[in-house]
Amino acid sequence: MTMQTDVRGVTCPASTTTTVFGSRTRVKALTISATTANATVDVKDGSTTLFTYTATGTGPVHMLMPGEGVLCLTSAVVVCAAGVSAVAFYG
Repeated sequence: MTMQTDVRGVTCPASTTTTVFGSRTRVKALTISATTANATVDVKDGSTTLFTYTATGTGPVHMLMPGEGVLCLTSAVVVCAAGVSAVAFYG
């Protein structure tokens, strides 16, 4: 069985807005590392927020998206607040 698409990862630093991919793609997973509780990570399709993760504590969390991932029609953007960083996997 072959994969549908190649999956790549992009580091999204704390206190930064990162364009993960500038065209149609799917966010497949996030690995989030929080150093502060209540820090947030927003996943956006361009400027539209698709969902927000709020850290309940410190440490790493791996989020695998259901199905084929979260579809971003225009671009995949990840916004990390202070105290949290992420690696976004897309394809």
